[in-house]
Amino acid sequence: MLTSKRSGAKSLVKNGFDRGKSIYRWIGNLILKNEDNRFAHELVLDFDDGETIFTEADEDREMYIVQSGEVKITKRFPSGEIYIATITRGDFVGEMALLESLPRSATAKAVGKTRLVVLQPGGLLLKIRRDPTFAFEMLQRLSHRIRDTNEQLFNALQRGISADAIQQIVQGSEFTSSQVSAPKP
Repeated sequence: MLTSKRSGAKSLVKNGFDRGKSIYRWIGNLILKNEDNRFAHELVLDFDDGETIFTEADEDREMYIVQSGEVKITKRFPSGEIYIATITRGDFVGEMALLESLPRSATAKAVGKTRLVVLQPGGLLLKIRRDPTFAFEMLQRLSHRIRDTNEQLFNALQRGISADAIQQIVQGSEFTSSQVSAPKP
């Protein structure tokens, strides 16, 4: 009788575990569908490996969200092109041109087969109205990028770049435009 109870308990646990796995898969699929539905009203573009998404100095204003694949960001310098970053699934690229209405500051190319959701300037505001958490997610990612950039600057300082050079870079980027009219302490 004890063996029968143990096998019954094992069967119950196994059935519960199997149901739990199927519920987990169902919830996971629901979340993926919801993620896709978040951008149901937006244009989606596919790019092949190495295909240019936008080029530095372009005047277009679209922002892109990486749905699959990756996007490599590079910048031209007199000494050649340098690698800036790789943007992966769920992250965005092109927000600077959209938010500031300025020409593109870098070049973006697809890495592998890449699918991007396109947000137009007016579409971004509509997206934020429909899904306010989207704005918060963008702010979090932008904050993370600033934190990473700061870390890289301070690492450069430790490698011997002068503190004055780092200070000029930081003062010239993060806070200048918002504090132009503010009195200096």
